[in-house]
Amino acid sequence: MKKLMLICLLMVLCGCGKEDKMESEGTYKNAKGETSMAKVTFSDNKITKVELDETTGDTTKKKLGDKYDMRDASPIGKNWDEQIAYLESYIKRNGIENIKLDASGKAVNEDILSGCTIAIDGYIKAIEDAKNKLK
Repeated sequence: MKKLMLICLLMVLCGCGKEDKMESEGTYKNAKGETSMAKVTFSDNKITKVELDETTGDTTKKKLGDKYDMRDASPIGKNWDEQIAYLESYIKRNGIENIKLDASGKAVNEDILSGCTIAIDGYIKAIEDAKNKLK
């Protein structure tokens, strides 16, 4: 029993098995006055959770959900909420380090373009802002 208590005490004191998990929020305001927002969880310096949103008028695109209809304008026939869900999942799996953008702020990575064709530069900048706030 004493050995078990000693092992548990050492694990607590040493932080053994404890991952470095931090949460942060970042924003980026573009020239049109729209604000991209990112809530990010980092674990061992990698993104493990990300929630993205953007202001539109007096609300956000996530709150509007399907009402923010852009399927007709989308080359892949997907609404904003579908595309942002795809992007969040992509970033959680792959991070942002290898995302390449064109001059209009859209990804050039084929694996992103298969599910997200909207401009994403503001979201990337909001994620970078969240990460910088942890330093």
